[in-house]
Amino acid sequence: MVEPQVIPEDLAQQAPGPELSRVLAGIDLSRLVGFDCVRVLQAQYRQANHERARLMAVMVEVGLCDDDDRPTRMRDLGEFSADEIRAALVLTRRAADAQLWLAYDLRTRLPAVHAALESGRLDEPRARILSEWTSGLTLEQARRICEVLLPWVGELTTGQLIEQIKKHAIAIDPDWARRSYEDAVAQRRVVGSRNPDGSANLSGYDLPLDRVAAAGARIDALAMAAKRGGHPDPIDHVRADLFLGMTDGSYAGLDDATILDCLLAAAKASTDGPDGGGDDDGGGGGGGGGGGGGEQGGGGGDGGGDGDDPLPAGGGAAGKRRAGTVELRVRLSTLLSFDEYPGELAGWGPLHAGLARDMASVLGGAEWRYAITDDDGYLLDCGITRTRPTRVDGGRTGTVGGRNIVELQIPATLLHSLVADPTSAGSWAPVIADLTRQHGSVHRDTEDPSRHTPGAALRRYVQIRDRFCTFRGCRTPATSVDLDHTRDHSHGGPTVDDNLGPACRHDHVLKHQGGWSLAQPEPGVFVWTSKLGHRYTHRLAPIIDPLPDPLPWEPPHYPPSRWTRIDDDIDDDWAHPILEVPPPEPDPPPPKPDPDDDIPPF
Repeated sequence: MVEPQVIPEDLAQQAPGPELSRVLAGIDLSRLVGFDCVRVLQAQYRQANHERARLMAVMVEVGLCDDDDRPTRMRDLGEFSADEIRAALVLTRRAADAQLWLAYDLRTRLPAVHAALESGRLDEPRARILSEWTSGLTLEQARRICEVLLPWVGELTTGQLIEQIKKHAIAIDPDWARRSYEDAVAQRRVVGSRNPDGSANLSGYDLPLDRVAAAGARIDALAMAAKRGGHPDPIDHVRADLFLGMTDGSYAGLDDATILDCLLAAAKASTDGPDGGGDDDGGGGGGGGGGGGGEQGGGGGDGGGDGDDPLPAGGGAAGKRRAGTVELRVRLSTLLSFDEYPGELAGWGPLHAGLARDMASVLGGAEWRYAITDDDGYLLDCGITRTRPTRVDGGRTGTVGGRNIVELQIPATLLHSLVADPTSAGSWAPVIADLTRQHGSVHRDTEDPSRHTPGAALRRYVQIRDRFCTFRGCRTPATSVDLDHTRDHSHGGPTVDDNLGPACRHDHVLKHQGGWSLAQPEPGVFVWTSKLGHRYTHRLAPIIDPLPDPLPWEPPHYPPSRWTRIDDDIDDDWAHPILEVPPPEPDPPPPKPDPDDDIPPF
């Protein structure tokens, strides 16, 4: 029997460098127990980040070295600075250029990011994101954002980090963000391309965010309905068939019910054929379990079950998901034009204030939720309002609704000030009056804690409080996932807010079948314990993020940025084909000239 190796107790605290490298080199990985393997993994990652920062520093020095025998350096990188690196490391020209310019950017423009990488707290993927997604900002703006985000960047996935950079960039210079968005949408286009295997792609680029979210939600809702109706294909196939049917004219003039009939009839004809068909999702009406893109359960707004009982393999439907939902989250102060802070489309990310206001004005028929917060942005009270602002012409807001959601976020202090001065609310005064009337009157704790399915008020409260799936780093919106009893209802867990939390299908199955366990020591704080014994805490996030005050740059404004892609080949030609044709093969090189014709120095 192999004796387990004991690792140093302070391994988690050791700073990366020569000493940690020596300690790690002396560890026999095959002799580690599972718990210690994770600690070594984390230490090795810190050391690798440190070494990567050191490599970047060396790359910059090589790129700046002058061609003499003294340790002199050029002021800036030149056209051929990467070629020495390219040759020494046998890299392609593009790879050498990209690595050198990233290293140079971190060493010169964002030294705090490079220092975090060298300390092991930051890895290269996150450092690259901080570099690329701040490249369109001024030096002061970029450094301000990095200063705010670096202390907690290790708690963010790369996707979450990009969203935070976007939010802060929009808050710092909202006018730039709006113009960048409008410039990009002005280049919107549809592109088709062929794949080597004979299949093809059809993609829309630089499209309006609100319309893409609505289109995606509709396809998702129809696909979910088809799966519940018994469609045997994987849900990704169903979505693809819907996408094509809606663009090639197959479903022209059909309502949703008829589209579903067509889908199911085509699927039946396919499965009745010689190949027999089959269900790759492990169940006709369910979705793919384990995060495989199948139907989520529960979470569906104010209705549906939560399905927290142990789940079967393949993930049967755990309740009724709120499929096809566009969820707009926005500060009421922004809708009142008191500020230009970004809104958010749940699952899609931030959007500039003007677009958020436009969307809210259209979504008058959606479910309007309110979230009243304390001064730090944390939830105090929530509910729904059926009151809508009046338009200047005396009419009401748009009537687009469906299963969409608009979440109005307002600090209690602002609500009180608007009540004291109703004229400042303008056309929103009726909404303010309704929120004031309801504030503190919705009692979610009056529901029977022994019931299995939470009522509407409790479900809504948990969805608003927790925002997303409660697994660390998961960004699946709470309105489209299962609502899970932290302590299972079948084991005596009550149906109360401090025993409920959203869980996407993968993480719900992980809890029940993957060897992980979950605790909620206080409302909204979730501690996941892995099968190897490590604990990972998901903490309550504020409803209203703390964002910086505007820091606009001086004219000239709005150069091309990381968010604005300007393609030289896009023109006003209405007949520009959708299909991207591969470029022709290059002409063969011309014959070599006669040496006698060469110009000195030959």
